[in-house]
Amino acid sequence: MKIKPLGVLMMTISLLNACGNTDPIYSSSINNSNLPQKGTINQGNISIFPKQNNGYIGDPMPYFDNGVLNLFYLHDARDGNRGFHPWYLMQTTDFINWDDKKEVIPYVNDYSSQDLALGTGSVIKDKNGLYHAYYTGFNGTGNTLYFEKIQHATSSDLITWTKHPEDGFYGGKNDFRDPYVLYMEEYDEYWMLITTRDNNHGVIALYTSTDLKSWKYDRIFFRNDVGSWNMECPTLIKYNDYWYLSYSEQGANRIVHYRYTKDLSKGWTKPTQDYFDSVGFYAGRIEKAFDRLFAFGWVGTKDYDIDSGNFNWAGNLVTHELIQKDNGELYPRIVKEVDNKLSNKVNYNIVNKSSSTNVSDNMIEFSGKSGYEYLMFDELESKPTKITFSVTVTNGSKFGLTFGASNKQYGPLNIMFNLQTKKIEFYNVEFSKISKTNSQASVGINAELGDSLDVVIVSEKECITIYINNQIALTTRMYTKSNNYFGMFSNFSKVTINNLSFYE
Repeated sequence: MKIKPLGVLMMTISLLNACGNTDPIYSSSINNSNLPQKGTINQGNISIFPKQNNGYIGDPMPYFDNGVLNLFYLHDARDGNRGFHPWYLMQTTDFINWDDKKEVIPYVNDYSSQDLALGTGSVIKDKNGLYHAYYTGFNGTGNTLYFEKIQHATSSDLITWTKHPEDGFYGGKNDFRDPYVLYMEEYDEYWMLITTRDNNHGVIALYTSTDLKSWKYDRIFFRNDVGSWNMECPTLIKYNDYWYLSYSEQGANRIVHYRYTKDLSKGWTKPTQDYFDSVGFYAGRIEKAFDRLFAFGWVGTKDYDIDSGNFNWAGNLVTHELIQKDNGELYPRIVKEVDNKLSNKVNYNIVNKSSSTNVSDNMIEFSGKSGYEYLMFDELESKPTKITFSVTVTNGSKFGLTFGASNKQYGPLNIMFNLQTKKIEFYNVEFSKISKTNSQASVGINAELGDSLDVVIVSEKECITIYINNQIALTTRMYTKSNNYFGMFSNFSKVTINNLSFYE
């Protein structure tokens, strides 16, 4: 029996037999014989979730200069040394090809050194073209006056740095870190934002300087307006007519927040959706590059490197492009260069489906009458892959994506679109256990029954980001995602999926 195209996929039926035949129930028909099979596109050495070959990416410190995005970051070697987290550097001009410059600012492997470990900071270029790096020198052994000290280094090329310990300063307390420096033309002075605490409350302090060497305390720049937790890795940046302040929640939610204003003297606006992603995106910093705005963070590894583990500190780089609305609000979308690169359509065969699932012209339908309904595809490639489709739930409330499947019906890794709770949630358990399990990551979604959701998925090796309506993203890590079956499902919900396409 012939069927019509499923998006770019032209397929013909061939039912699995009871002996467990592994042939697809749909194979490519003559009408898409020119469509390459999955895994056949030569992509070179691109990476959309890069990491360093000998370690992991911790807090990113992006700095755009002369057409190059310089991604400084805390390198997590996990090698058991006394010291840890030197500054490393990767450079890119297109967000898919990364030049690894390796270590640029080292720690000191000595328990008596303030630089026993390095912490987050930032880079700026002065009026004479000299680069300045400000970082946190951390020593938690008790051998220094305080755990944390703001440290200074300079460079003429961003690669070779000279430390200037004489310029370092304490804040008179622990929790004094993550300096972010910018030049304020209006005042002809440099500002430094520092993560710290005041009266047992998380605040961002402001220090000022005219020479990038001597800094003086000015005031509390921003006080946590929703809790008492620390606001890590702050950014203050102007884009078009708006100022943006971003920071990461060192609290229960572990997400990146932002505020915005047109006038720094008139306070900040908290948007209804004041975040870009879930707990799978942390230590985010905002940076302007190529006249556009981006957010850089990391998706952590997990305990014991298994899917059931909790998120760890550091992992792979995650990059979102940020779209500015007329009212100043920011929303994440797939990076344009990544979107353009992953433009070669490929074929994934369907390997199984429930009897009530209808596959017809450019459309998949779950009836909503048969409980768990599913459609499964053959093994997901580990190489960079993009999946796009639109989905509409018209009855019931639950649609999902399942990964890591070995039985061609359901997998242990599931993304739930729950229109009843208005959340998109990641569960690291199989579907039958979801109702008794807390999600490991989730984001809110502004959608009602009957709304069409445009979905873009970016996947590479263990990492995955799902973008919905260019409004919100959910990033997570799935160790068994690649090289296993994956698919879509509904649960007592009538769901229509249109224009499903796969790209490499």
